[in-house]
Order: sequence, then structure tokens, then C-alpha cells
Amino acid sequence: MRLKSILTSCAFVALAAGMAHAQDGTSLSVPSWMWEEGQVGEWFKANTATFEAANPGVTVQQTQIPAGDFEKTVTTQIAGGAAPDLMPAFTSMLAPMIEANALAPLDDCIAAGGFGDRLLPSVSYAQIDGHTYGVPLTMSPWSMVVNKALLEENGLAVPTTVDELYAVSQALKEKGIYGYAFGNDMSAPIHVYINSMQWVLGFGSDWSKDDGTITANDPRNIEAITWIKRFLDEGLSPVGLGVVQARELFVDGKVAVMFEGPWLMTQIQGSKPEMMAGVDFDVVPTPTHAAITGGAFYTIPAAAQHPDAACGLLTQYLSVDAQQHWLEDLKQIPGTVVHPSEAFLADNAWIGKMAEIAAEYPGGIGYAPPGYRVQAAEFRQIVVDALSQIYSGQTSVEDGLNALQAKLESWSATL
Repeated sequence: MRLKSILTSCAFVALAAGMAHAQDGTSLSVPSWMWEEGQVGEWFKANTATFEAANPGVTVQQTQIPAGDFEKTVTTQIAGGAAPDLMPAFTSMLAPMIEANALAPLDDCIAAGGFGDRLLPSVSYAQIDGHTYGVPLTMSPWSMVVNKALLEENGLAVPTTVDELYAVSQALKEKGIYGYAFGNDMSAPIHVYINSMQWVLGFGSDWSKDDGTITANDPRNIEAITWIKRFLDEGLSPVGLGVVQARELFVDGKVAVMFEGPWLMTQIQGSKPEMMAGVDFDVVPTPTHAAITGGAFYTIPAAAQHPDAACGLLTQYLSVDAQQHWLEDLKQIPGTVVHPSEAFLADNAWIGKMAEIAAEYPGGIGYAPPGYRVQAAEFRQIVVDALSQIYSGQTSVEDGLNALQAKLESWSATL
């Protein structure tokens, strides 16, 4: 599959409708987990600088908040009356924030900015009762990032099944290398939950269904979590590792496989470009090959002090030129439809493969449990608490998931 083409060019849109009302000295509050995130951060800073240069007197406060703390921090700030002007939001944050009337509808901004016809179809995830409360920032899939060169050096092939991944990990353990690594630091529950999604969806199930039915102890979930625990118990995956540390081990050549997004590829490109030739973005070796879609949205809080200026900044971020650079510089799928050049695809074949994976094996957009989008954070924490007991050996997989089933059913009955 090829990314849908859009052959157009446009100059930078300096001001969205309403920017004329922005006064000298306007300071936009823009928190994000991405300001210091390698090339992604550089992209945001460059486009922010372009916006500031075109709008003298308007400055952007670039507040870095760790990804694991972002949702709690910004929702606390908004509740306390200190709403940002523009902010990214994880997909899972949208439903509860819309339900709480915490986000402003962006319909007028979309019309003024002229980018509505380029937005990805996933914008529908942020549309309620005819209004749009967020626009896609990125919609890149998590899949298998594999160090093919490392495997070849050890006489091993790229795994295409879970059994093969297990065998590869056993063989590499003798060399002091982890076959598979993932974030299992319980202080960062979102990453623990995402990893569980990759496996339970990968075995054809989930933690719940769209109608709210709880499926925690589905036999396929038991099988999936048993596999995760096997990797931990047998020393085939590092225990208690944060996702940042896991990525660093991969870049250092101490891990062969991660279920990750394209941001790991760009991290490698930025810190160890000579490694890129031996690394690939491939299909996850689980039975369904489900590629969890990360996803994030741009939003403007309902209580933003400078919504018009925020719309101007958003319009810059979504300009055709900026979006083209997001795809070709960051190697991530942007929030609008753009088409990579033939020369770019020739040098970055894995980008085309990423697009194919996103189209063929989509699953789990936004990390939200089916039927519980509004209560996603609480649902995820209950699951992670159960996984913590299972991974630490306090309970067996089957007993732990049976207990989780009962707890989630009891909890859902109170909603």
C-alpha cells in the first residue's frame, strides 16, 4: 500500500482567523511530553520559532512534562484553573476530557486554518455530536523493531511467530543479549498496559468488549500473559525496566526485538545512524500481528486564555510543509495526508512497510479499553495492578486474571 497522495504546496500560514486580536506580549502555554524528545522536539521548536517570527509579540512557553505524568499533570492544572492554550493529548484522554467539557470545539479553527480536508480519518475519534474537539497529531503504529544485523551475526532469523521469538531469546541469552525487551516498570502504568495490549490483541482478545463486557480471564488473555511472564521469569527480558531504558539497551545492541513505534527508529537514526542499515520495522510475530496505534491529538482547552493565537500555532503545525517534514524527517505518520517523495521512499523503505502494517493490522487505537473510553485511566490502573501481582509472582497468571475479571466486573457495575 502507498500513502495516499496529496500533490500540493503552500506557503506558511502566518495567522489563522482571529490572530489579529492577539496583543503584543501574548504568551501561549503549550505543555508537551515531546519538547525534549530528540528530533520530534526539534521539529516542534523549529515550527514554533517560525510561528513566533511571523507573529511578533507572541511567545510560546515550552513546558516539558514526562509522558508518564502528562495526563495527570495537565488535568490537574485545568481543574485548578491554569489551563494551557494548546496541548497534545493522548487519544485515551479525549473521551473523558470531552465528557467533562474541558476541551473547546475546533470547528472554527479547522475552517479558518484550511487543513480540514487533509486530516486523517482518525479525526472521527475526536468528534462528538457534530463537533470536533481534537485533530490528529500523529497516528503511527507500534510494531516489531528488529536488529536484523544482530540476529544475523548470531546465525538467527527474524522471528515470525511467538515460538520463534522465544527460541531467538533463548539463543541470545547465552551471549548476554536480551531477545525481547519491553517497559515493565510499574511506576509507568501506561507503558505496562500498552505492552499487555500488544499481547492480548495479538492473541485475538482484549481486556473488554465494546458493549462493556469484561474479558480479563479469556483463555487467549491467559495464554498471552503467560508468554510475557515466561520471558520475565526465564531472564529473556529485563525485569523492572522503564521503556526509555529498554530503548537505550536496543540502541546499544543489547536487545534484538522490541514492540515499538517509529520513534525508536528515529532515535537510532539520531544517535547511531550507522546502525540503521541493520534495523527494520516489521510485522509483530503474535498470531494476529495486531499493530497497536499510538496516536495523539492537538487540543485547545475550553478555558484557554488565547484560543485564537493557539489556533494560529496549530495551523502552522499542520501546514503542508511542516507535515511533510514530520513524515520525512521524523519518519512518523503525521496527522494529515501527505505523500513521501519517490527518492525518500527509495532510501527509507521501512516507511512504506510501516504504512502497510498500519493499514493491514490496525488495533487498539488510543490505548483505550473497549466500552470504557471515558473511564480508561481507572480501568488501565486496575489491570496494571493485577499484572504487577502476576509478574512479581504473588499469584499465578490464571488466578490473577480470574481475580481481575471479578474486580473489573464489580467496578463496572458501579458506573
